[in-house]
Amino acid sequence: MNLERLFRPKTVAVYGGKWSDYVVEQCVKLGFSGKIWRVHPNRKDCFHSSEELPDAPDVVFFGINRELTIQEFSTLRQRGLGGAVVFASGFGEEKDGTEYARKLETAAGALPFIGPNCYGFANFFDRVALWPDQVTGLQVDRGVAFIAQSGTISISMMSQRRSLPLGYVISLGNQQRLAAEDLIRYCAEDDRVSAIGLYLEGILDLPKFIEAVDYARTLGKPIALIKAGSSEKGRSAANTHTGALTGSDSLHDTLFERLGIARCETLSSLVETLKLLHCFGPLPSKRVLVLGASGGDMAMISDSASKLDLDFSQIPETETDNLRASVGERVKLNNPLDIQTATWFDYPKLRKMFNVLLRCDYAVTAFMVDPQDEIEADTESFDRAIDILLDAVKENPTSGHAALLSSLPESLSKSTREKCLRAGVAPLQGLVESLEALQHAAKISKAWSEWSLPEIIPPIRDTLNFRTLTESESKEMLAEHGFDVPLSRLASEEQVSVAAEEIGFPLVLKVVAPEISHKTEHGGVAVNLKNIPEVIEAAAGMSRIAEYFIVEEMITDGVAELILGVSVDPQFGPTLTLGAGGILTELLRDSVSLLFPVSESQVSQAIEKLRINVLLKGWRGNPEGDTEALVVAVLKLAEFVERHSERLAGCDINPLIVRPRGKGVIVVDALINFI
Repeated sequence: MNLERLFRPKTVAVYGGKWSDYVVEQCVKLGFSGKIWRVHPNRKDCFHSSEELPDAPDVVFFGINRELTIQEFSTLRQRGLGGAVVFASGFGEEKDGTEYARKLETAAGALPFIGPNCYGFANFFDRVALWPDQVTGLQVDRGVAFIAQSGTISISMMSQRRSLPLGYVISLGNQQRLAAEDLIRYCAEDDRVSAIGLYLEGILDLPKFIEAVDYARTLGKPIALIKAGSSEKGRSAANTHTGALTGSDSLHDTLFERLGIARCETLSSLVETLKLLHCFGPLPSKRVLVLGASGGDMAMISDSASKLDLDFSQIPETETDNLRASVGERVKLNNPLDIQTATWFDYPKLRKMFNVLLRCDYAVTAFMVDPQDEIEADTESFDRAIDILLDAVKENPTSGHAALLSSLPESLSKSTREKCLRAGVAPLQGLVESLEALQHAAKISKAWSEWSLPEIIPPIRDTLNFRTLTESESKEMLAEHGFDVPLSRLASEEQVSVAAEEIGFPLVLKVVAPEISHKTEHGGVAVNLKNIPEVIEAAAGMSRIAEYFIVEEMITDGVAELILGVSVDPQFGPTLTLGAGGILTELLRDSVSLLFPVSESQVSQAIEKLRINVLLKGWRGNPEGDTEALVVAVLKLAEFVERHSERLAGCDINPLIVRPRGKGVIVVDALINFI
């Protein structure tokens, strides 16, 4: 679908009254050099109908009601229209909206349009805005594309005072024809676009979105977003612990991390991340250096950075003598680096210091300053220090990236920000959001270097009408697929003593009751039974809820109990969950999700993220767990899912006991749901 005429028009037609007046005003304000044709049936300075237009416009803004929009869209399409912005609502939000949405599809034919119920777009590259509100921003030659499901958030982005150069701002509305995934591809193909920002409340076509992000990556266009609506509606309906751990939002987190998309929580963080990506692209590493003339600032940097995955490694020993010659003997050569005030006012030494630090192979060297207001105070000393940094960057073009960083976002004036951008230095505003931006940019680079495209396995349509296999059936099925299970016997109350003698002690006794999914919660499990009388007594106590029991060897050398499961999401399909298991699964909520296909390295990295991993590494002198066998078990379950995806509605292996290194892992309890 060709979107050039839609977003880079030479002729624009604007339909409607008051709202549409804004569109014309903004085009004039930006200096649009093409033709603007107003259409209104009663105004003297307008064309009165589509038939009166001198030609088919490249794009039309429909600021009219839905009935007229459909009528005029059809007429203009037949004349050769290029595309449209549909401002009107009522195409899905109201009772008869579905009918009108179908009529809009018919009227548009194959033409591209954004909306309905959308604000339109502003193109600051080509100085055109089909936007029924005030547009703030200037023409840019290179900048960020921002695509949003919110017109108000788009206005906020245009109004930011952080010098983020915006090239496109596009409001999606209902995404009836063009969705975020379509516009990601279009913006990525524009050589003037440096990075792509998104505000999303949902993804319409997940496989298409993944393809679009992958395409943007091949063109070197990084993406940062805010995903609103931390909904749990996508949770599996199956009665598993895994379903309680895995929700739609956690799966989006997993998706974005795998795709190398920076997920931001606030607009401030999004703006700073996009600004950093605009200046430098993904960072080559997470090694950063922050310096400033305040011990308090450096302490705040250390505290804030402790919560992030950034590497504040020490200054290389090969440069310490050179640095010492600049900053003097009293300065401790740490990172963050408090240079104190003596160097600040010794400008030749300040220049030498910047030259040394810029060649220390940090991904970013950030100079932290909060200049006073240039109207209310003399900022010469700040300006001089900043200019020396910019000169040093110019003199060291092959060295690492440099940034100016302020703890308060309002501390950097527009003139300071703009001269930094011209010099290739990123003006980062706000301590927390700036550090988050550094982390995001480094993680994108890591994801790109380890690229593995996720694939969505189509989910089964009916996750409600399933059959829950018994524990014995579930374990037998997993054993056939290569999992180790404990030695066990199925027995009635009268047979438990014989089964116990065959297996040996200590033992575990569990009820067999298909209607009870989580036996521990109903008193259906007795552990560490050491003799026949204890087994008989336990069986008698449980006979009120079951007639049959599993008599099973007790695993006594476990290092940690984990849960390994499968949840089926209506959008993401089957996904794996790995986390802390046993009776505290939901309480600890220490888990990670994995999308298909799953690799050995991805599983290893997932294990590293778990808090329970400290047990696997040998907590306080205890033996290390067999992590290698755990990785193999996760990969086996992934194979199991791929083989049975057309029937599988959910699966719990809980607990999966990890034994000491070399002894493997063992499935102690399991529950499988099949349709």
